[in-house]
Parts: sequence; C-alpha cells; structure tokens
Amino acid sequence: MSFFDKLEKVDPRYMYVLLFIIVALPLLRPIGLPISMSPMTVAFYDTVEKIKPGDVAIVSIDYSPASQPEQYPQTKAVIAHLSTKGAKIICLGFWADGSPFIDKAFKDVFGKSKDHPKYGIDFVNLGYVPAGEIGMAAIGKDIQATCTKDYYGTATSAIPIMKDVKGGKDFKLVVSLASGTPGVPEWLRQIQAQYGVTFLGGVTAVSAPGIRQYFPAQVSGVLEGLAGAAEYEVLLVKYGYVGTLAPPMDSQSLSHLLVVLFIVLGNVGFVLRKYGKAK
Repeated sequence: MSFFDKLEKVDPRYMYVLLFIIVALPLLRPIGLPISMSPMTVAFYDTVEKIKPGDVAIVSIDYSPASQPEQYPQTKAVIAHLSTKGAKIICLGFWADGSPFIDKAFKDVFGKSKDHPKYGIDFVNLGYVPAGEIGMAAIGKDIQATCTKDYYGTATSAIPIMKDVKGGKDFKLVVSLASGTPGVPEWLRQIQAQYGVTFLGGVTAVSAPGIRQYFPAQVSGVLEGLAGAAEYEVLLVKYGYVGTLAPPMDSQSLSHLLVVLFIVLGNVGFVLRKYGKAK
C-alpha cells in the first residue's frame, strides 16, 4: 500500500485529536506568530486617532454571549482607544444582552464602572434601547428623551456628559459592534446617512462579507471578528495596551495550516491514484 492509501484508512478520530493538540498548545504556550494588517483595521484605527478631546463617541454594543469571544475584545479595545484620545464615550445597545458587556468593559478598562469618579463625566452606560431601528432614529432626534435613565437608574438629565448632547448632530463618531440585526446597516440608514456622522463597524467573521461593501464610502473602518480585534490590539501597543488575542490567533493560524495540509494531501493523493490507474 502507498502512503496515500494508508492515509485514507486512518481513523478520522486521530485527525480530530491532532487538531485538538494544534489548537490547545498555543493557548498554553503562545508562539507569537506575526499578524498581517487588514486595510479596514488600519482605517478603523486611523479614524479613532483623529478624535479630539471632548468629541462625542457613541459606541453601540449589539451582540449576545455567543459572539463574546470575537466581539468583547473589540469592545474593550475600542473603549480603551477612545479613552486615550479624550473622547466622551456614550455606550448603549439595541440588544438587551449588550449592556452587561458595557459594564464589564468599563471595569476592565477603567477599573470601575458607575463607581468611577469619571463616570457620567467621561463615559456613561445608557443601557438597552428598545425598538431596534426605530430606537436608532429616535436617539438621532433626541437621545435624552429616548434614554431617560442610564443602565444604573440615574436620570439622564442629571448626567454631566449628556448636558450638551441632544441628538445625531452632536455625535462626532458612531461605532457599532454588532453580530446581527439591528446592527451596521440600520445605523447607516438612521444615523450615518441622516447626519453625516463618521461611522465605524465591528462584526463577527461570518458577518464580515456583508459589511465590506460599505467600506470606505459609508463605513470608515471595520474590525472583522477575532482577527480584526487582534490586529487592532497590535496597533494599540503604542499606548501600552495589553491585548489577550495572541494565543487564540496562534491557534487559529495553526489550525488553518493543518486544514490546508489535509486538503493538499487529499488532492495530491487523488491525482496520483488517478494517474496511476490511467497509466
């Protein structure tokens, strides 16, 4: 029997074990494989870099726990970057699952959320906004009338950061980190198109192809899944940002290489057997 004949008869379970090892080892001992930069990630970073102190940035967190591995690293990195630029960060979400992620990100970036001395001054969590796209249109017209209280129950009118923020005309930047609907397209229709606000998007890898068509005309930059978040973390190293995605990206890269190897071996074996029979 030839090598390829033997390979065909290998129990598939051994391949799954090999894949498990390939994925697990970098998580335990990171390799530090180089990460190439997507033009959309670089554009995302460059857009945030243009933010000036005091500019109002709306960050919409619209994903569920199922998308947390891909999108929470995006959330944390975006809030950290905006903070270094001195932006006024107003977070909210059109998915009910989003608000707790905002609270967690504030604690991870600032150390505290509602108990932080700068809460309500430099950053705020307005919580869940109902009605989807209708809610987006409403915050564009009057955000204070739409969000009467923050996530912790404080009246919006009593929050200093909200004093001069009335609606879409006051937004300097909108960042939508979403894994479905409502998400990027709805924001583009109701806010970006209506008020000409600079817009950035962060999506899951599976959603990325549907968003690329908007770049760069309507969406100034895009983070695509885990890879986009990892690239963004690398760019933030200059600010001393410590990322968490090097081990997962090593695992992802090695697992992809293993799959490619299996595909190459399968095709080479097929060609050789076919040629041998024909001969």
